[in-house]
Amino acid sequence: MKPFRYSLAASIFGLICLIAVPALAQRSHRVRPGQSMSRIARRYHVHVWDLALANRMRPSDTLRPGMVLDVPSRNVTYVRPGQTLSHIARDHDCTVSELRRLNRLRGSLRAGRRLVLPGYEPPEPATPRDWGEPDAPGVVTIVRRGESVPVRLLNEERQLTAEGLQQLGRLMRRREEDEAQLPHPRLAYLLAAISDHFGGREMTLVSGRRPVAGYTRETSRHVVGRATDIRLRGVPRRELWDFCRTLSDTGCGYYPRSTFVHVDVRAQAAQWVDWSRPGRRPRYGNLSRSWPRFCRNRRRRTHRLCRREGRRVTAPDELPAEPVLTAEAQALYPEPPPEDEAPEDEDAAVEAEYETAVDDDAAEEADDLES
Repeated sequence: MKPFRYSLAASIFGLICLIAVPALAQRSHRVRPGQSMSRIARRYHVHVWDLALANRMRPSDTLRPGMVLDVPSRNVTYVRPGQTLSHIARDHDCTVSELRRLNRLRGSLRAGRRLVLPGYEPPEPATPRDWGEPDAPGVVTIVRRGESVPVRLLNEERQLTAEGLQQLGRLMRRREEDEAQLPHPRLAYLLAAISDHFGGREMTLVSGRRPVAGYTRETSRHVVGRATDIRLRGVPRRELWDFCRTLSDTGCGYYPRSTFVHVDVRAQAAQWVDWSRPGRRPRYGNLSRSWPRFCRNRRRRTHRLCRREGRRVTAPDELPAEPVLTAEAQALYPEPPPEDEAPEDEDAAVEAEYETAVDDDAAEEADDLES
């Protein structure tokens, strides 16, 4: 009879293995009898050539039961024999310059080389990163037009301050000469919650208030001070977007080909992925790719190519439905900001959730060139 401590150790080891299996299954696949390279590639929604080259094989190679294959990550491809950068750029709807920049390419390509595509994010660590406590909770250090400004949005009692709301209103202006308008109080609280969660790191405000023009519609939350596009120093955009998705009554937009994340406040939580470049026509999709045109048809939305990323609200208390304002801050709003109405039907909800990516600095440069 085995000693109890050995049995206990074996049980614990077995439990650890069982827990680890789902994580490993996302990166590798053990071949079962009768499986082919193409069948495995279809299962993981990757190209058969990418699956083969990731394992230094060819699509026609015979697989043996028990072999373990590495499955390529999202937005990663491998150079096939005879391919050029222009071929790869055309196949993946990007530009040669994007491929060269993302992969630091200088010389010629060789078959089998791994290339990352726009939207690629490194694999997440097994345990979430602890970003630490902020030095001054409620204080958001906002970078706008090259200037870094500390803004105390919340006091020690977690109340919105009048001075912070006024400062944020000035920083959200597209141009210096524009009249400053107060932001929606919940947006100010949202920015403070994001800053505190990531340890008070500098927050670059890429785009705040915007006029109705181009792809910015009258229904855009940028127009009424409910939305802004941001990035945080040292924080991956994907991690920022993931945190936004845990909050209730927020809109979270991820733009693989831009340098920021869209955040807004609304009556109904929403999220989206837009593969367009800043200021271009939206091209919505998921983290893997933009949707084909047929996904606009409601009857085709169950197709695997029309897959949407799952929404997960797990930290609703981080953003209160009704933030508390100091008496001075309440005096800034003689009338309460109008409530955001949730769309009544599904099509309206999908249409209302999207916001187009616009970089204010790039937009100003374009305006200067036109004038």
